[in-house]
Amino acid sequence: MSEILTSLCSILLREYFGEIVQEVGTYLMKQVSACPLFLIVNGVSLPAAKVKSSLCVLIQHNFCEFMQDEKGFVEYTVKKENVLRLLHYERYAYCAQLLYGDPADLLVEEILNHGRLTMSEAIQKVVERLQDAKDATGVDYSSKDIQEKFKLLVESHFLIRCPYPHTPENKSMPNLTIAEHELYIIPQIKLHLLETDNTGESEPKKQKIEFPDSGIYWRINYVRFNQYFRDEAILTACSNYFGEKEAEIVKTILMLADTKTNALTLTTNAIPYYEILQRLTKTINMKSQELDPYLSTLCDGAESFVSKADDRSGGMYVVNIGKILSRLVQSIAISVIQDRFGSKCARVFRIILAKKALEPKQIEELAMLLPRDTKEFIYKLFEESFILAHDVAKGPDFSHGQAIYLLRVDMNQVVRMLLERCYQALFNLITISEKQNQENKRLLEKKQRIDAIVASLKQSGAEEDQIEEVQHIITPPEEAVINKISHITQKIDSSQIQIAEMISILDCWLDCCKCK
Repeated sequence: MSEILTSLCSILLREYFGEIVQEVGTYLMKQVSACPLFLIVNGVSLPAAKVKSSLCVLIQHNFCEFMQDEKGFVEYTVKKENVLRLLHYERYAYCAQLLYGDPADLLVEEILNHGRLTMSEAIQKVVERLQDAKDATGVDYSSKDIQEKFKLLVESHFLIRCPYPHTPENKSMPNLTIAEHELYIIPQIKLHLLETDNTGESEPKKQKIEFPDSGIYWRINYVRFNQYFRDEAILTACSNYFGEKEAEIVKTILMLADTKTNALTLTTNAIPYYEILQRLTKTINMKSQELDPYLSTLCDGAESFVSKADDRSGGMYVVNIGKILSRLVQSIAISVIQDRFGSKCARVFRIILAKKALEPKQIEELAMLLPRDTKEFIYKLFEESFILAHDVAKGPDFSHGQAIYLLRVDMNQVVRMLLERCYQALFNLITISEKQNQENKRLLEKKQRIDAIVASLKQSGAEEDQIEEVQHIITPPEEAVINKISHITQKIDSSQIQIAEMISILDCWLDCCKCK
């Protein structure tokens, strides 16, 4: 893995967990192999207690894995791809909110914040938060309502059970395993324990409650969420390329094959024609006469979004996930080239991509560009690693004077290069944001204090003159600086979201390539 990826993961750990966890995590990410505890303590120059605490945090949030070597030492390693999931935490919560409402959003948020929780603990924390916000929202949720949302998240595989220890008596390290059929089994809980009114009770007394599902922990199923984001990107591409009706058909096939399809497969499971028709009739009242031409359109062409896998049951249809992701990745690469070098250079790249391998003279003819411009664009693409060149001998005896130089595109290399640029861009954005907040720390804290005072005055029913007097403590020049910081922060946040979405698509394509 690259150095910039390590730097990005390091800065994410600091942002979410603090400098001590960052130091331990960064040390492990820089190691070639797994490290035992005593090496980590010597390497980071921190007390053993703080190192152990940091490792607990990393393990709790599924960033760190441990194993026992031949000598009996427990060794630790940090997975960078797991740390990068921090970029998508807000998307995970927002996705749950869109699908199942605010309680599901809070459930996902609580589990993300704690790494893993039992069902009872997660429901209890969400109930407490909703009770605190009851006056502001005016909506009252019971423990039963939250439990139903939790079940929906599990049934749709957005939540998954954590492995539990099976430790033989002669081993000091727990052996965490779980059978496949246990991953989505929902335990029985006692809702009356969650609805107990603990007002006025001390914190130690609250912690004495023993829930029946103690020891059965749940975490976020990141693979399932990434699959959902992938499907959303596919539907957007289908809508832009064909239209809304075609996108609705693809969405129906994806939904019917939702939890049955492996996340890394190139196509979905085959869905019978009559199941597709039945679902579309219920959702958008589409008849058979209308569905047939749309399916034909989706199946036509070399880059077909849908394919007919079998003739049984009126036809079995699959969504070509691999092909659609390839189109998306190619579009991202072309867009990057067009933004950096212009539309003519993007045209040259598209021609090489379509024809697989070409000589410079052939590119010049197909692109209808001047020889000088063609050579300049080829040089730019070659310099930035968007295209590769390899020589082919004209005769049996190889000679540079007797060789043909062919230009081609290696999309695997292009995607990895784009990922590196995305990591660098995210690192720069987070660094700029931190610097901006640090330079204006006192002013931002002043703004927060005044906003808190104004909110308190409004709640107590103070007069408008008194509220305006407090608001005028911030001078016009300070207000201008605050507005500027807010505008820059919004642009940085928006850029981070867009880059995170691009990383998600590029990673999905690389994962699909492993299945080929």
